[in-house]
Amino acid sequence: MARGHAEPAQASPDEIVDELEVLLTRLSDNVDELVDRVRPANVAQRQIQRVKDYFVDEETGPRFEHIVPVVVGTVATIAGLAVLRRLLK
Repeated sequence: MARGHAEPAQASPDEIVDELEVLLTRLSDNVDELVDRVRPANVAQRQIQRVKDYFVDEETGPRFEHIVPVVVGTVATIAGLAVLRRLLK
């Protein structure tokens, strides 16, 4: 009972082969898309683009409301580690 096609008992062998070829092509395209989607280089590129989009707006430029907290947090962490290092010596 294929979608929109004759029932298998009434389908000719040529129709069945044609339908199988269509299904195989769709399956192959889906597998190719999945392989491309999970390829490490593509995953990394998507993540890089997400980070860029978070920190820079294409129209307005840098998003300081996102950049400033990261910079302040980084500086505070480095300063905290430096103080701890001096205290532990």
